[in-house]
Amino acid sequence: MPVRHTSNSDLPPYLYHDADKGYRLTLIDGKRKSLGKDRTAAIAIAMEYNRQMRFNTNSIVSSLIMNHENGDLLKPFSRHLDNIHRRILEREDLGANALSTLDNDMGRAKHFFTDVNAMDITLRHVKEYLDTFHGEASGNVRNRKTSFLEKIFDYAIDEGIMNENPAKKKLRDKKSKKIRKRLSFEKYKEIFAAAPKFLQVAMSLALQTTHAVNELSKIKYDIKKPKTGVCGCVWFDKPVFLPLASGECEAKVYGKLYIHRQKVEDEETSLVAIPIGEELKAIIDSSRDRVFSPYVVHRMPTRRSNGIAEGNDHLTQLTPQYISKEFSKVRDAIGVYDELQKDERPTFHEVRALSAYLFAEQNVDPQQRMAHKNAKTTEIYKEGHVEWDEVQHAEIKTA
Repeated sequence: MPVRHTSNSDLPPYLYHDADKGYRLTLIDGKRKSLGKDRTAAIAIAMEYNRQMRFNTNSIVSSLIMNHENGDLLKPFSRHLDNIHRRILEREDLGANALSTLDNDMGRAKHFFTDVNAMDITLRHVKEYLDTFHGEASGNVRNRKTSFLEKIFDYAIDEGIMNENPAKKKLRDKKSKKIRKRLSFEKYKEIFAAAPKFLQVAMSLALQTTHAVNELSKIKYDIKKPKTGVCGCVWFDKPVFLPLASGECEAKVYGKLYIHRQKVEDEETSLVAIPIGEELKAIIDSSRDRVFSPYVVHRMPTRRSNGIAEGNDHLTQLTPQYISKEFSKVRDAIGVYDELQKDERPTFHEVRALSAYLFAEQNVDPQQRMAHKNAKTTEIYKEGHVEWDEVQHAEIKTA
């Protein structure tokens, strides 16, 4: 950006003087337009252009009045973001993933809006922000980041430092089709063989239950009775025999694994009871070690640990993010799917899809087991009007 000489300090914003080229005005699209060498005419044109294209006169006057009363109101927008961040945390109940994403987005916003006043933010800034930080991202990601800008601008309006929300004027990008490759059973076995014990347990549970890492990280060895918001095992006093969903002979069942699926926790079908047969019992038994933990998927923390992770209630409990990252780390360490870009490689979540596929191959409908809301259900447990859906007994043989 050209540097103003002191003799040009009275020029309107975005108008600059060049000794050779005369007066030039920076337009809202970033291009510069020559206004000739007549100083009076150039100033008049620049002022009128700024009035029509850049500024809402009432907004500027109002902000000047507010600035006289409160010197903080015309600070760069970046200097308001700590307060907006704090307000978001106070008002919204965010999970661990959402908190981490918010922190990262706030860091980018602080960097981008360092020299921009809130009243001056336009749709052009929204587009430049997306192109700067998410230019190569999918349409889905760009839409989420547009929603982030829309959120912080709404808070800014509530704070009285903006009058309108330019992010709401941004047309959403076309949604991208899912590009992530499915996880094959062969590659699953390769990753499993190289995985540490806690990850093997998590992978095995995902394969047998069809459930995601959010639920698997919360499964307890023993709970007294089913309870909403809790995932865990209720054991029978002695085994019973139940028919397999495939129609084969009866199989021994040792208890029930109750899963309250987090993603659809307000739906009736989010409460699932899965019979604990030989495969599930073997997984749970194999997870037991010298580490005292109430959780089936667990690990003794390292010396560098900062204590109990946010959202957990025990030192040995693992966060869903940690389990997912370790899966991807092992996948990449052994080189499976190296031919794919990182955003195309299967993640831990693909174990859930693999499980559904393998159950379907046995002619077992995985929908109810997965707690999909349009599943046909069987009411088996009622206490305080809470209903749990018992799925048919079925297992995937991995040997």
